[in-house]
Amino acid sequence: MFQLVYEYDLECRQTYKIVANHEYKARFKGDIYLTNNYSADELYLEFDHGYNMTTKICSEYLLFLPSRKFYKFVSQKARIQSDMEHRAVNMIIRRVIGDDCFKW
Repeated sequence: MFQLVYEYDLECRQTYKIVANHEYKARFKGDIYLTNNYSADELYLEFDHGYNMTTKICSEYLLFLPSRKFYKFVSQKARIQSDMEHRAVNMIIRRVIGDDCFKW
């Protein structure tokens, strides 16, 4: 499951899914300010080990504006395991006491 992360909550060396023109998977490296000829310094977010999930192309270096959407993968393994164990305990207790409607 993916959870939305704001640009100020990004952690270095963590991998994120980035939604821009395409979807990317990349590791956050840090903030970078670039100066162009027409305006003051502009903030970009620097990523490395990028992978474009749409075109299947790898990139060593990517820059994104902070206005893009960033998602972090949140594993549901512990919750799923707990639900399965709870269901198994309910089934065993129902069989032992003979009550098909028992819920713990």
